[in-house]
Amino acid sequence: MPTAVARPRFAFSRRDPTAILALADKRRRRSGGVRVLALGGQPRDRVYCAQLLASTAGDAFVHVDLALRGRTLADEKSALERLLAFARATPTTLCIDGAESVFEATATAPGERATRLGSYLKKALAAFAGGVVLGMPEKVDADYGRLPALDMEVTFRAPSGAVIAGSPLLLPSQLVDEELLPAHNFSVEIDGVEAGLCAVSAPRLLGGPFSDRDFSPVQGISAFTGLDAEQRAAWPSVTLRRGVTQSTLFYDWKQAQYAGKPLLRDVRIRQLDWPGRRVVNTWLLRDCWAKGWTGPAFDALQRSVAEESLELYYRDVVWR
Repeated sequence: MPTAVARPRFAFSRRDPTAILALADKRRRRSGGVRVLALGGQPRDRVYCAQLLASTAGDAFVHVDLALRGRTLADEKSALERLLAFARATPTTLCIDGAESVFEATATAPGERATRLGSYLKKALAAFAGGVVLGMPEKVDADYGRLPALDMEVTFRAPSGAVIAGSPLLLPSQLVDEELLPAHNFSVEIDGVEAGLCAVSAPRLLGGPFSDRDFSPVQGISAFTGLDAEQRAAWPSVTLRRGVTQSTLFYDWKQAQYAGKPLLRDVRIRQLDWPGRRVVNTWLLRDCWAKGWTGPAFDALQRSVAEESLELYYRDVVWR
């Protein structure tokens, strides 16, 4: 059975759709139309793909679902003929969903419906100048020999395997072929001691000639002490939050600095996988010193966990 190795493949993502739209636009300029085989995901995702391409091309949008069979094969073919007559008269992007009912590869010869409608669509769409999105679930094997000519394939599947709700966008699959990682499974160590945190703000890289500031954190503590107040405030920082226990680790760190020189410690943030068993990323914040400690707030009208926070300056962040 012929395969589609030469066609670009795209994967479902929330990121910028520039790549697939640029390829579709190039196809339109070259031959007047674009053909897409949309795989996987929910039908609404495949419809969204077609609407996105239609909007970009300035086309009308027509959707038909081949999985919803008509009363007779003749009725179905007649309806498709009327639809294509309209599409030929008006710049249109067609979304033909349920294509697996016509173009699925099977061990036996396709049935009469698949043979007649599939042959008709392949012939009709070969001369169609507009855009076409054929919707077919990813787990269904397509019979590429009976499909109309295609330019690209789109897989509506989040890298984690779950469909993302909302307004999906598209990105080349080679850039999103890894599992999306959680933000709720993590651990934090301070000089090798587990800190038991409930939240960590995002670390940042600042400084250098391309920064919005002129100072460079790489210069270390000696450079920090010579900065004015505005530059000190802009020095990169991270905030650690945790539920209050009888541990005074955060308070002691800040309190120890009143003697003068900042107490430097390394903070290691480990991101875990979805089950929370495997470390998938590690960020090492080097030479951290306490900017400020905030104790818990209390409110007799609220039932919540008491929290404390520690804001830290740091010299550098390394992603391992």
